[in-house]
Amino acid sequence: MTMVRLRRQDPRVVGSYRLLRRLGAGGMGVVYLGTDRHGNKVALKLIRQELANNPEFRSRFAREVAAAARVRGNRTAPLVDADPEAARPWLATAYVPGPSLQRRVGERGPLNCLDLARMGSAVADGLVSVHAVGVVHRDVKPSNILLSPDGPQIIDFGIAYADGAGTLTHTGTAVGSPGFLAPEQVRGQPVTPATDVFALGVTLAYAGRGSSPFGSGPVDALLYRVVHEEPDLEGVPSAAIPLVSACLAKDPLMRPRAEEVRDRLAALARRIAADPHAAAADGPRTNGRSPRPGNEPASGPRTMPRPGPGVRSGPVRPGSGPLRTNGAAASAAAVAAAADSVLGPESGRNRVRAADGSPSGRGGAGSSGTAGPRSRGGSSRPPQRGPRTSPQRRRRVLVHQAIVFVIVTAVVALAIAAFQGSDDKAPPSPKTTGAAATGAAGALAPAATTAPADWANRTYADPTAGGASVTLINGSATVGTDRVDLTDTLPATFRGEPAAVVVLTRTPGNGGPATQFVELFRFDAATPVPLGVKAVPLDPGATTTKWSVEPGAILRTAALPGTPDVVSRYGVKADGSLA
Repeated sequence: MTMVRLRRQDPRVVGSYRLLRRLGAGGMGVVYLGTDRHGNKVALKLIRQELANNPEFRSRFAREVAAAARVRGNRTAPLVDADPEAARPWLATAYVPGPSLQRRVGERGPLNCLDLARMGSAVADGLVSVHAVGVVHRDVKPSNILLSPDGPQIIDFGIAYADGAGTLTHTGTAVGSPGFLAPEQVRGQPVTPATDVFALGVTLAYAGRGSSPFGSGPVDALLYRVVHEEPDLEGVPSAAIPLVSACLAKDPLMRPRAEEVRDRLAALARRIAADPHAAAADGPRTNGRSPRPGNEPASGPRTMPRPGPGVRSGPVRPGSGPLRTNGAAASAAAVAAAADSVLGPESGRNRVRAADGSPSGRGGAGSSGTAGPRSRGGSSRPPQRGPRTSPQRRRRVLVHQAIVFVIVTAVVALAIAAFQGSDDKAPPSPKTTGAAATGAAGALAPAATTAPADWANRTYADPTAGGASVTLINGSATVGTDRVDLTDTLPATFRGEPAAVVVLTRTPGNGGPATQFVELFRFDAATPVPLGVKAVPLDPGATTTKWSVEPGAILRTAALPGTPDVVSRYGVKADGSLA
């Protein structure tokens, strides 16, 4: 782990431990390197003051610390001390020397198949120990896996969940890391050991390809991909892909148990160790990049060999191989066709040499392309091999070939450049007038005021419930155990007419991140008519969330502690639907 000096505001002593360095910081607090009175090193996490002031957090934290203390295994950093009743609660675990998996991949690139299998098997073994005592880690990720001299170790049980212990979820607190959360965590459903298996699958994919299988970006985009999109496993060693895919199943019941993951990865590691070519036999590893120099086929211009003694010169014949320029292969037929277009049809397949070395049709006896005199009966004799051409004729032919090659290469290169340029620069769209001219960029615009409407007492679409609706009474509604509240209304115009943007917030009753519904209305006389609606997860770490309207889009600005504001842009299409 990376150590930095203590800051001025950092304490020097917590409990009976003297703090030496900062090891890192997260959503719940700061982690320090400390020592006890005997010189034993610990990793001490000090909880943030705003969380310490929440009685509910303190109660649950105490129960979960007690549960984490039950975890024992050679792949987990054990809890050695804690004080949930301190002014700022803290917990200390055994210090594990060594870099995190995140740092290892960042500095040296993805793991090969053997190292990935060994690392994954060890981490899965640690999760077996965790799950055996009824605890779910809930935050398995590369930064929480340390590569110690004794093998990988799982750290940071600060948000672990034990059976019957509740959760550490409350307003403004993120439980887990976006991109590594399981779909059930995003939806606010109960966590199970399968939740850790999903996070392990994301971690294995990250270690095998060097990046998250769900990409990067705003928190709400990551959470959406986790729930609705399939992971990108390009670059993961092919021998590990079936197991990683199983771990990343959306349905928790379809994921393998930690014991199965451990055993399958251990078997894979043994197979590769016994036969180093086993991993290569499963297919190449591309990582989404081009092959390394030296492994790819030649891509430069293909030069013509100079005819030597005994080699007959002449135009390039179709079928003699592709012509390559700038990495693009042109077929022999295309080259021949290009040559025909420049030099005339005589440069094609039917060009042959007469017995005297001159091309057919240039004063030769026959018109059928064959060489030699015709018989009296009109039948032609087989062509006879003529004498070798003179040096002057060979030079003319070489010059001719060089001209053809240069022209064809230039034509192909220009075609490739034009094709590539068309991807980067879209052709300008034709100018339109009237209603068609008001595209998505100009359809929506902010306004100072909007037509009056009883937004607190009306029915709205619920995009998370497959077409169902929710009716607010005095600005709120109860749907099952969830609560839906009117959050904001924004005046706007759509195609020059009055419109409004309405934001609702749905808060799960069983904990978990809230979801916001943003809906666009136009007015038919004084009646609001819905146009488009979109559901976006609310970042649980955001202190404030502000919505606004700009030309062509709706913006959401989330303020996060200690980081720049995160702005999410939701475009409005020409029909009023939200992108």
